[in-house]
Amino acid sequence: MLLLSRVTGQDVLGPDGRVIGRLADLTADLVEESGPHLVDRVVVKRGRAPSLLVPWDAVANIGRNQLVLAADAADCERFGVDDVTEALGEHEIMLARDVLDTQVVDVVGQRLARVADVVLTRTSEGRLELLGVEVGFGGVLRRLRLPALIRSGEDIVAWSDLHLTSERGHAVQLGTPRSAVHHLDARGLAELVSRVDTESATEILAVTGPGVAAEVVRAAHPSVGERILRAMPGPVAARIVAAMPAEHAGRWRALLARAPGRGLLRSHVWPRRRHRSGPAS
Repeated sequence: MLLLSRVTGQDVLGPDGRVIGRLADLTADLVEESGPHLVDRVVVKRGRAPSLLVPWDAVANIGRNQLVLAADAADCERFGVDDVTEALGEHEIMLARDVLDTQVVDVVGQRLARVADVVLTRTSEGRLELLGVEVGFGGVLRRLRLPALIRSGEDIVAWSDLHLTSERGHAVQLGTPRSAVHHLDARGLAELVSRVDTESATEILAVTGPGVAAEVVRAAHPSVGERILRAMPGPVAARIVAAMPAEHAGRWRALLARAPGRGLLRSHVWPRRRHRSGPAS
């Protein structure tokens, strides 16, 4: 088992042993329909020079203290990118930036947790496979190099059982049919939307369709359902309400027709995005 925090930060060398840069991150493409999720590329920082986004087949070896590339510094120039984010594939995420230290929802354990580390393993073909994430205070203490205080026992959430809440991680998982969010029933989705911010919750329901969204709203706590429906464009919320049984639809229409109560000003979620307010009209 390998931990992302112990892999990143090490020197990246060329085949001649010269240091090319520092390993800043690993990427994974989540679009695979089956099989393991594998590390696809490595992000190499080079001071003031453009970063490198190197495909895994150009990696010769990765050890405890260094990563060795099969290409020398001159050959690596073809992997240079001005903006790493812009160069990522549609379903590609950066493990350190988009997963490490972010909040995740364990959809099986029905809990909210912060990622202490990302868990990887070597495959027989020499690749790195993404297994899941480590949560809990023990992982944080280990990264702070306080081994005497680390509690025994690991708390690892399998990749197939989590939903990322980082902006890119959330968006990529919504667009990847294999992700956990696409395999939850209405009650599971209700638990998920109750634990994420309002914008994320509306995006989750938007990919389910009105019928499923109606079941989720009914399964969630009324305050959660109301918060989400009020955040949606009127026609979208109306389609969801229309998909409910007549009796429930009537109650929701009456509720949404009233001005929102003061209770909606408080929410047990964390802010994921902050938008600047425009000038008053």
